[in-house]
Amino acid sequence: MKIDKIALAFFVVFSIMTSLSSAMDWNGILLFCKPLIIPALAFYYLGNTQKVSRSVALFLIVCFVGDAIALFNFEQEILYLLAPFFIGNLIIVRLALRESKRFYWDTINAISLALVLLFLGYLWITVVSFFWEEKGLLPYAIAIFGLTLVAMNGLTAYNGLYTMQLSNLFLLITSVSILVSQVFYVLYTIKINLIVLDILHHLCHYLSYISLVLFVLNHPKSKEIK
Repeated sequence: MKIDKIALAFFVVFSIMTSLSSAMDWNGILLFCKPLIIPALAFYYLGNTQKVSRSVALFLIVCFVGDAIALFNFEQEILYLLAPFFIGNLIIVRLALRESKRFYWDTINAISLALVLLFLGYLWITVVSFFWEEKGLLPYAIAIFGLTLVAMNGLTAYNGLYTMQLSNLFLLITSVSILVSQVFYVLYTIKINLIVLDILHHLCHYLSYISLVLFVLNHPKSKEIK
């Protein structure tokens, strides 16, 4: 088996074990597996590309920082997690903008995009409302962070409606995975303390990592993605 396939297998195993150990409070397994998720994925990426995308590299670095911060379980950890994942969201927005082309405005596409944007707006208002009673800058930080989620999912939906090529599909999966992960994180932390939400939050979180890598690897002009 090639080393990139082995790295991918480790990525899958570490992601599943981290998701389960976080929910079940298996702290030893969590501390061992979680820091190895992104290095395993990086080995897989490096084994399948001739030119490293700076966007992918920076995305994985800031997400590694965010995952490392999450290991410490700070009080109000969301304040510390916003910055690295905000940068990660902006990277996805930039990539989605780069893929955007002139939209073909037929009735079905217009209605579909309008429904997507309405749903994203509803989610944004709902999640921000959970924090609106908090003091300080947290509600405003959450609102701004949420707008990046709306932007990335709106843009990737726009691209998918225009042309559903494989790379656009993977970028759409990346955006949706990040959105689902963040919404489930808020629900689990603030409202509904269900183990299944914590597991799904982690699984979607790590799915976004591999989906972004696959977006670049399957892009028709992968060498031009900076």
